[in-house]
Amino acid sequence: MVLEEIEIREARKEDFEDIVRLWKKLTDYHHKLNSKRYLSGKEREEKIRQSLEKFFAKKRRNRKFLVAVKKGKPIAIMLGSIRKSPSYLYEKRFGEIDVAFVEEKFRRKGIGRNLFEELLKWFKKRKIKLIEVLVDSKNEIGISAYKNYGFSEVSKRMALEES
Repeated sequence: MVLEEIEIREARKEDFEDIVRLWKKLTDYHHKLNSKRYLSGKEREEKIRQSLEKFFAKKRRNRKFLVAVKKGKPIAIMLGSIRKSPSYLYEKRFGEIDVAFVEEKFRRKGIGRNLFEELLKWFKKRKIKLIEVLVDSKNEIGISAYKNYGFSEVSKRMALEES
C-alpha cells in the first residue's frame, strides 16, 4: 500500500457507520487490555452513536474529527479537541487527542502519523501550544505511536479498583 492512496480529510455524515465500526474496534481493543475497566464496543455502541450524532448536528470550532480514507472507505480516525486548561497550567487552553485508531492491517504505514500531523496543523492554527493524550498504561501500541510523534510522559493517573 502506498500512502498516496490514502486521503486524510474531515469526517462527514456519510462516514457515520464506518466511524462507529472503527470506534467500536478501538473500544474492543481497550476492553481486551482490561475487561474489568473498559466496556466492549457492543456495550458502548449507543454512546458512540450519540457522541457522533451530537458532533455532526452542530459545527464545532473546538473539535476536529479526521478520517483516513482508502478507496472511499475510512480505515482510521482521529478526534481532537481544544479545552480550557486547569488553573495550575500556564497555558489557558490545550489540545487533546480524544480518539485515535488505525485498522490493524493498515498500521505501521504512516497513516496515524499523517492524521496526527493534520490535527497538529489545526491546533497550531488555533495557537494551541500544549497537546495531551490519555493513554492506558497497558496500551503499548498507543504509547509507542505517541512517543514517535514527540509526546513524553508528564504524569501518571492511578486507580484503586476495589472488589
